[in-house]
Amino acid sequence: MVSIGERIKTIRKENFYTQAEFANLLGISQGTLSDIEKDKCYPSYQTLKSLRQVIKMDLNILFD
Repeated sequence: MVSIGERIKTIRKENFYTQAEFANLLGISQGTLSDIEKDKCYPSYQTLKSLRQVIKMDLNILFD
């Protein structure tokens, strides 16, 4: 099973963002994004809302 962090990392890479660029768009630090991608923590509700706005996709793709 692919984790939420792995899916977010894939989305970031498919859209050609560096961690720093993507973190800036989401309003979080690069360290926080790194921790999310490594499954050390889960994204907050606010981060998920920002992610939805940035990628303009249904967030259900994270949970399938």
